[in-house]
Amino acid sequence: MIGLLVSVFFVSVVAAGAVPRLVGMERTMRLDREAARLAAELMRYRETIMTRQPIHQDFVGVASEVEPKFELLPDSYRIREGMKAQAVYKLPSGMQMSWSGGEVQFRMTGNAQPMTIYLKADKEMRYVIIDRVGRVRVSLTPPED
Repeated sequence: MIGLLVSVFFVSVVAAGAVPRLVGMERTMRLDREAARLAAELMRYRETIMTRQPIHQDFVGVASEVEPKFELLPDSYRIREGMKAQAVYKLPSGMQMSWSGGEVQFRMTGNAQPMTIYLKADKEMRYVIIDRVGRVRVSLTPPED
């Protein structure tokens, strides 16, 4: 009986130390998954822009109404075409997003307006970086200016 009590005590001590680590690992994995999903959606958006047919010069005003837009919000992001949202992605609770560099802009050539999107969950951060040539990557460290 004493051996069983000692075993239960030992297992509970090990579990008490392991549970916080597992919760932290789950939070980190969720942040990594959301950063990867955001990067994938940005790459898909870039390809959508690159495959669009150019608007005729007489109908330049129409382009702003029908051209897809990638909109960033503090707790979500969406791809909108005209007035209709094509896809909306909500971040998990406890996760926040901020960004630098204005709005997401890709050109038909694939080049982009450089920007960094910051995903934060507690003390953990992930950086989704769009560079000048349109590459999108996820980083654990902030970009060098």
